[in-house]
Amino acid sequence: MGSVINTSQRKILLIDDSPNNIELLFDMLSDEYEIFFANDGNKGIALAINKQPDLVLLDIMMPVVDGFAVCQQLKANAHTAHIPIIFLTAETSVDTIIKGFEAGVVDYVTKPFNAAELTARVHTQIALQAQQQVLQQQNLELQALNQQLEGEIKHRQQVEVALQDADKKLTALTKQEARRWKVEAFVGKSPGFLDMIEQIRRLQKFDKTSVLILGESGTGKELVARAIHYGSQRVQAPFVTVNCSAIPLELADSAFFGHVKGAFTGAQAHRKGYFEAANGGTLFLDELGDMPLMLQTKLLRALEERKITRVGATAEKQVDVRVIAATNSSLEQRIQEKSFRQDLYYRLTGYTIRLPALRERRADIAMLVEHFLQLLAQEMNFTRGFISSEALQRLKQYTFPGNIRELRNIIEHALISSNGQPIQARHLHLIALTDSVPVQQGSTQGDINNGAVDTEHLFEKTGENARGFDIASGLLANEQRVIQYLQQFKKINNIECQHLLSINHQKASYLLKKMNKNNKLKREGERRWAFYRLP
Repeated sequence: MGSVINTSQRKILLIDDSPNNIELLFDMLSDEYEIFFANDGNKGIALAINKQPDLVLLDIMMPVVDGFAVCQQLKANAHTAHIPIIFLTAETSVDTIIKGFEAGVVDYVTKPFNAAELTARVHTQIALQAQQQVLQQQNLELQALNQQLEGEIKHRQQVEVALQDADKKLTALTKQEARRWKVEAFVGKSPGFLDMIEQIRRLQKFDKTSVLILGESGTGKELVARAIHYGSQRVQAPFVTVNCSAIPLELADSAFFGHVKGAFTGAQAHRKGYFEAANGGTLFLDELGDMPLMLQTKLLRALEERKITRVGATAEKQVDVRVIAATNSSLEQRIQEKSFRQDLYYRLTGYTIRLPALRERRADIAMLVEHFLQLLAQEMNFTRGFISSEALQRLKQYTFPGNIRELRNIIEHALISSNGQPIQARHLHLIALTDSVPVQQGSTQGDINNGAVDTEHLFEKTGENARGFDIASGLLANEQRVIQYLQQFKKINNIECQHLLSINHQKASYLLKKMNKNNKLKREGERRWAFYRLP
């Protein structure tokens, strides 16, 4: 099948020392092609490199550099070797023609020029060039597709190997490991902490009740889930952890429910899914709020029927799994946004436990610091460290956006920085602002929480809501605080904004989006990975 060539987009370079020839060729070809010309060989070579024409019409007999030499140089240059060349010659001897083809020409036109012959030969070479470019593009696309398919197959095989390795490790843990994850591993004495421990002890007695653990990042949601499992009658069975945000959607069915050999490319053997691997034990679903809707539907069915079907199989399998889920996002808000199933939410919330943020249990900070000093000294083979009263006071005033996980990292950094000496305030690597928030005019003592303005309650007093947020009295001050934070730390996400301003997820989201819309911030990333910079 022939193809239509858009000749107006094609370029031809004329190299001829005769102005008359150039003028004649220009008249013949300029209606269909974009024409460039040069009156000597060296200029023609430079012009070919610069303009990248689709075809070169080259005179043989020229002073200084003849057509043969020009042709050889063009073919030797990587930038011009692909350009087809037609010789223009009055010499029709066999030796001359053979010498031209050996130099790299694809055709020749004899002088004086016949308009019909010239245009036919030019159009033929242009068409061949266009078809070659199309084939090259198709070849590149096929190569890219092959690489993509090879990558997918390799990825599936890697996932298969990783899942098989995980299967081997999903045996009952030793008593020593079980003791590590029981309630005795927790440190604290604050009312919020003691209440959490009491809830864990109660949940250990009811090993069929689904549990939803709510808490900010770093509050120890997985630690709580392990404590519930290892203190229950399921202790001898597996505890399987699943990060719901890290499972590729195309592999989700296989990951959760398993597959049979040959079910898809890369399925080289039968494999258990997470439900079968956790049979008799506990399945911990971390980052639950990021689970895709399609997978939520299948998960709901498995929870309701206590049965699963491997990918590629027809027979169902009965499973006995306790599900503990955790999230740092608002599932109620996701339900309103239609990104989380309400029926799944109710299925998973047999009991809900909320973990307090570290800033809500400041009475535990000193105990946690001592715990991490002793633990890290053993792990790092350090002499047990000590912390100065100034440094400890600084930690007690800190907001801890990363909670207990961040505190552990801070102590580890401080132990290395202090090099065996008592830890001073300068050794603390704090990643968020620690200065108290100035109390705005008209604020009362009730607006202050641990030295900072409770802006969420302040907004409530000023009548702030989702619609009237932009007229709230604290908005401009909050925008300024966000800008100051970014000037120091370069980027901010929703969670950091919540901690900085002591507001909830919805208010932080509204503020950041509004500042982005007003070109005060620049958004990067999507969903839970989104963050903002100064424009």
